[in-house]
Amino acid sequence: MAKARTVEAIDREIEECKEELANVKGRETEVYTRIVGYYRAVKNWNKGKKSEFKQRVCFEPDFAAAAKDEKAAAPAASDAPASFIYFTKKTCPNCPAVKEYVEKLEIKHTGYVVDTAEGLDKAREYNVFAVPTVIFFDAEGKELYRAYSVKEIKAKLEAPVAQAV
Repeated sequence: MAKARTVEAIDREIEECKEELANVKGRETEVYTRIVGYYRAVKNWNKGKKSEFKQRVCFEPDFAAAAKDEKAAAPAASDAPASFIYFTKKTCPNCPAVKEYVEKLEIKHTGYVVDTAEGLDKAREYNVFAVPTVIFFDAEGKELYRAYSVKEIKAKLEAPVAQAV
């Protein structure tokens, strides 16, 4: 049988916890992010950029629900991508890994560097706002899906195989 606790005992525990928290010591965490095209410590930003950063919304996807939805929406084996295009940038820290991975795929593809005029025009044409971005197409040229990391690419490409088995 659970021991009954009084309101006073709970209040006392809360005060003890507050005292412990007041005595917690640590180091300031330096946050780097990209807002103007390059990575920089947030503490060095001007007032306007700091305000913009505070308005950003960070979220974690619900992977259980996403996996369920993805299984339902995953393309059949016959809908495997026929081609893809990818966009990278010279200074992007995540682009080399994606480029290396997609270049090994045995699917017709074209790569664009958004630092060039041609690459920037193609990025505008396909509404690409971040790099790396990989856009997969079916045989008719209809967009199937987009991926932004090696992990996402693997998940998208392996989904049809898993369903076909």
